[in-house]
Amino acid sequence: MAATERRRPGTLGLMTAGLSTLFGSAARADSSLDFRTLFYGENDNRTQVVNPEIYYQNNWGEKGTLGLLLSYDSISGASPTGSVPTLDATASASSSGTIPKAEYTDTRKAVGVNFGRKLGAHLPSVNLSYSKENDYLSRGVSLVDSWEMFGKRSTLHFGFGRTWDDINPMNMTESFTKNSRSYSLGWTQVLGPRDLLDFSLGLDQLSGYLTDPYKVVTVAGVDQPEIRPDARSRKTFVLKYGHYFMSKTAFKPSFRYYWDDWGVKATTLGFDLDHRLGSNLIVSPHLRLYQQSAASFFAFEFPNAQPAMTSDYRLSSFWSWEAGLGCSVALNEKVSLNLAAAYQSQTGLDRYTPPQPIVPLSLMTRQEDDGGGEGGPTSLSAADMSVFTATVGFSFKF
Repeated sequence: MAATERRRPGTLGLMTAGLSTLFGSAARADSSLDFRTLFYGENDNRTQVVNPEIYYQNNWGEKGTLGLLLSYDSISGASPTGSVPTLDATASASSSGTIPKAEYTDTRKAVGVNFGRKLGAHLPSVNLSYSKENDYLSRGVSLVDSWEMFGKRSTLHFGFGRTWDDINPMNMTESFTKNSRSYSLGWTQVLGPRDLLDFSLGLDQLSGYLTDPYKVVTVAGVDQPEIRPDARSRKTFVLKYGHYFMSKTAFKPSFRYYWDDWGVKATTLGFDLDHRLGSNLIVSPHLRLYQQSAASFFAFEFPNAQPAMTSDYRLSSFWSWEAGLGCSVALNEKVSLNLAAAYQSQTGLDRYTPPQPIVPLSLMTRQEDDGGGEGGPTSLSAADMSVFTATVGFSFKF
């Protein structure tokens, strides 16, 4: 889904297991140490994230590779609560104050460990993850394998993963649990000297507490906590293609389709380009197009209580586009500098028009004298936002 204010641990990449075969080496020729810091910011003083990471990979050749990831998130800002937008007599319809938001801060510490070893035509690996937030604890494990066939022209990749999460909302005295099982299956095919194709299927089965404890819904004019189903089945189909041009350019389009039993369907189109300029510089522009439908139990307000109901914009209907540019500069044989920046624009397709306030006659006269009060009702969506991300990192090989 699109950018969101609470980034929860995923299922260890099983949805795209094996795609590294197509777009990156599963194990580097040298051991490496990578430093990266991500800056993420939403407009209107919404979520801001600073995320430094360290990734170390030790390559023992035939004995396998060991990877260690250390990550820290500092999260702050304001998040839409889900309450119905309102207008008052002194605020314009486009005022940011019409979307009720709640300020918050959080930190997230995470560690991941993976080990893989070549065994004949197989490359099995095990991945472990652990992350801790102020109110959220997640532990995960996954097993994935890549099986080379037909003279290494084809690769079957598959995997299985589990997560166990504990949730301790700051606004409640209760604690909750959430579990997930993930499965992936895919195929990578060498089509020719310069062409590669990969497709994969993914299934996530979640159970337990899937409600966001900080979101509310408006029922008959009164705010109350949202309610989501205690199970969710998420499915994905991903198709990727890579073509290398003799002009030292690799073109990598992709297509992703997502659907679940909450009624959400999403389509993503991606276009990536890697172009080498000289011997030390690679530039990588990209474009993403995304659109999703709303969950079956999404609404801005409800006339009466329902078994499941949410006003969370992340489960509404919206579309977005993102454009970005990255570059990798080899400073010498062992050190490279990696820079990237992207801009995303997101627009809600589910819109809400707040009732127009009753304006006192004196204030109405003053607005007319000032030339204000024009334009009529304005529709709103908490999904409307713009996002800027920037990444700075260094890679060391030894």
